[in-house]
Amino acid sequence: MADDNPLTVYTAENAKIAEVAVKILEAEGIVAEAIMPPLRTESEAITGMTELTTPDEIEIRVTDFAKVEEAKKILASAASFATFVSVRQKRLARTGTVTAVCEECGESSEWPASVMGTTENCPHCGAFMDVPDPDENWDDVDFGTEDGEDEPQEDKK
Repeated sequence: MADDNPLTVYTAENAKIAEVAVKILEAEGIVAEAIMPPLRTESEAITGMTELTTPDEIEIRVTDFAKVEEAKKILASAASFATFVSVRQKRLARTGTVTAVCEECGESSEWPASVMGTTENCPHCGAFMDVPDPDENWDDVDFGTEDGEDEPQEDKK
């Protein structure tokens, strides 16, 4: 952990992972918060120039010391959290570009491969658009009918 705070239950490498960890804990009734360490200054020895650097880690802390071990177990065993972290790291490691077509205006746009599987704003019309991820298969997902309701059930008499 970044500063060995006894309330720290996880250290995330970015804000998105930190947000998911906090939400998982809150869903289990554990109050948690993401703590961003302060900016650091680094000085170059030869020129004396200083530069602000952002921290590499975001700490997830619980507010109740009695919940520390429970929170660690929840995050360690949360399959959805582990899957999210794994997918996120895989996406960030991608290189190149991908083309996506906006369903609203029909225009195509080039996107960095690292954003595949996310929803972005179309640069042409501003609508939300999905940037497809070839690793995700949506064919097996049941979304119900177009109007958002399930198929009508037969009347039982």
